[in-house]
Amino acid sequence: MSTKKELQNRIDQFDEDQLKENGVFGIFTYGGDSSENYIKANKDGLELYALRLLKIARDLEDTLPDNNENDIWFDKENWIDENSEVFINYVEQIVDKQKDIEGQQNTKFSDNLALYGCIFILMFLLFSILVGVSTMFGWFFN
Repeated sequence: MSTKKELQNRIDQFDEDQLKENGVFGIFTYGGDSSENYIKANKDGLELYALRLLKIARDLEDTLPDNNENDIWFDKENWIDENSEVFINYVEQIVDKQKDIEGQQNTKFSDNLALYGCIFILMFLLFSILVGVSTMFGWFFN
């Protein structure tokens, strides 16, 4: 975990004004599925976006997670592609890794149906083999 001073040292290594002259960055969707997003950018644009995230990481310690205003908003920048389909407006601070992650769901029976089916088939085969072997012993020893 980086300290505020370490983050500031990394931030100071960038020449933000020079990067803004040539930087282009955008997030786009290929197709219609959210899993098909991609970034279209040049090197300066990627560095600007990284710089933006470093500044937010530095300032995150100053925001109070219990406060209603704990979101850190992105400024509208002219180096972000105006045709970009996905805009990230703010970063919401997460305090507890497990509690605050939305979308986590408990596994349902239907999610494990294939596993249960395979276990059932294996148990059925094992039972059938045991019955078959005991039947064969019955033929030979009776």
